[in-house]
Amino acid sequence: MNALLLVVALAAAPQAKAPPPAASAPLAASDFLKSRSKTTAVAQLFAPGVANLTADEKRVLWNLTLAAHAGQDIAYDQLGWRLVAVKRLLENVYLFGKEGQGGPGLFDKRLTAYLERFYGHMGNHDHVTGQKFVPEFTAGELDAAAVRAFRAGASFGVKDEVALRGWLAGLRPTIFDASFEPSLTSKSPPPGQDMVTASANTAYGPGVTRADLEEFKEKYPLNSRVVKENGKLVELVFRSGAQKIPPGLYAVELGRVVDHLEEAMKSAPKDQKAVLGKLARYFQTGNPKDWEAFNIAWVKANPRVDATLGFVETYVDPLGQKGLWEGLVNYRDPQENRVMELIGKRAQYFEERMPWPQAYKRKRVSLPVAKAIHLVATYPQPPAGINLPNEQHIREKYGSKSVLVANVMEVASALRRLPLAVEFSRTEEDRAQARKHSATARKWLVAFHEVLGHASGQVDKKLGKQPPSRFLKEYDNTLEEARADLVALWHAFDPALAELSPEHEQIAQQMYRDFLVEGLTNLQRVEKGDEFEEDHQRGHHMTVNFLIEKGVVRQTVEGGRTYWGVVDFAKMREAVGELLSKLMVIKATGDYAGIRALVTQKGIKFDPKLRDEVVARVKAADVPSVIFVTAPRLIPVLDDRRRVVDVKVESTQGFIEQNLERSLLGRLPPAEATQAAVRLASAPEALKEMYRKLLQVPGELPAVAPAVP
Repeated sequence: MNALLLVVALAAAPQAKAPPPAASAPLAASDFLKSRSKTTAVAQLFAPGVANLTADEKRVLWNLTLAAHAGQDIAYDQLGWRLVAVKRLLENVYLFGKEGQGGPGLFDKRLTAYLERFYGHMGNHDHVTGQKFVPEFTAGELDAAAVRAFRAGASFGVKDEVALRGWLAGLRPTIFDASFEPSLTSKSPPPGQDMVTASANTAYGPGVTRADLEEFKEKYPLNSRVVKENGKLVELVFRSGAQKIPPGLYAVELGRVVDHLEEAMKSAPKDQKAVLGKLARYFQTGNPKDWEAFNIAWVKANPRVDATLGFVETYVDPLGQKGLWEGLVNYRDPQENRVMELIGKRAQYFEERMPWPQAYKRKRVSLPVAKAIHLVATYPQPPAGINLPNEQHIREKYGSKSVLVANVMEVASALRRLPLAVEFSRTEEDRAQARKHSATARKWLVAFHEVLGHASGQVDKKLGKQPPSRFLKEYDNTLEEARADLVALWHAFDPALAELSPEHEQIAQQMYRDFLVEGLTNLQRVEKGDEFEEDHQRGHHMTVNFLIEKGVVRQTVEGGRTYWGVVDFAKMREAVGELLSKLMVIKATGDYAGIRALVTQKGIKFDPKLRDEVVARVKAADVPSVIFVTAPRLIPVLDDRRRVVDVKVESTQGFIEQNLERSLLGRLPPAEATQAAVRLASAPEALKEMYRKLLQVPGELPAVAPAVP
């Protein structure tokens, strides 16, 4: 629930990119940009600090990265019933079934475009809007390419071409029918359906309705799928199994994750070794108590190399309970830590100055772990900031861990946020302030959002041991993201920030202006219809509409261009405090009716004419609508005993090639995966043969697995 997202989508084939200049000055957009395709940019994440890690830290980094790769197919399977099969089909066709002869033909280009988009969203639904997208090539063209691939030795797990065509026919609605499973997560379902039945994700099995779930008590709410067996609801828990504990859903994949964690433990410092051991135990048992034990230990440890692995964020589940597989591997960047450290050290000071009732302020704020990091592995898409764990009772008692993702923010600021801040500033003075302060203002907002926003406040004792999400249901994530943003806006003008910059007030003003710019430009992400579905966007839209109704934000039109401007910064801050207090009380008391009214009245509907205007302006300004990032490629260096002694980083790998390599490495045990990575670094052409040997079956994970106790 607690991540500010950088959204990615369709991209053209990346070109080789040299390493960035070794300078302390901010990098320009051209340093990150690998390619452009219409309104989409492909950008490179850089990780210059890997070279400064110790040998042990590099071994931990490498094995955690393999653990992230090992779980990626779980995420695809959670996002759609046949997506793993579609992924295997597309990969085989890309490797073995292109038209070839005389360079790439039209089908090859369209296949490349669709596969990139498919990889970017980990499926065939836009990661932000939830709307389904389909390829430009036809079913007949794909069938012909699959036959070419089969004749070239691709392994589809079928005995002949007749069986292959039957298998392809079964996948056709998933790939080509835009009306089949049209919405990933439907929080505004069409008539005759509910949020569960209208959602394409696999959190709940076929035939399960929201009404069925009202009285059903789950033992594994975060890491299970609820299905119907013989008319009764059954939980399929995600776990690999251990000793007397039988395996569950995703047992094979989680078994490989555990193997990689155990390999990382061999080089980890004592406190991190214990943390990874608890995480491995959780993946074996699926027990919520083991997840809690891991999170408590994880919050207390602060190693230089760290990771978020598991079933964490609950945005995709329409009921806001079930976590999607996530793998974010990172290392700390001390140069970006100033704002994070200041907020972390003064967390109690800021908590006492919150605008909500005293009863819901935390009396003793545990010192949070606050740091800036660089990501080297990202599943699903990279966030700009993270605050975990999500569990409220752990936050209140043990604190939290908050991070600002420096290399992601660098990309977003250079390619999108700064150009948009300039384009949607009404006056030349505002444009000058945007150029000067937008990058810093964004870092401050993310820092407050993560360190304080999600970690602040306490709930009413009347809720007992139940988390607020149990009461707020599908509106919990929307509330939490809006609340965290409002915490940042509320504290932006605090005099304590003078320690960071003598221009702190101008930076705070820019934070307010940029918040409104983001509210406008969010409109362009919803290409069809007039409603927001995604939680961050709903929360943002709700906040802006509240501020407009309060008269502290004014919409003006000049020369056919719409602007949202601050009428008075002091009065806007008062309105921010009013809404923030309201949201905290709703969260603390579990007021479902209260948050439902706010979101449905202010956070969902928008003016499609305004959306069309914003789309045209962004296009005219040549600002990418979405940014797709290629992660740093880690290459292990082995000694004579095949032990990892170093990890090199390079930034020339193409996006599709990177994902194909991850698909391969994710299905291998630790030693084989490491040796394969070394070989592929020197002989990339070996990928086809290695892939061919590995995939003897389609690789489709079971839609319904045997029940486990």
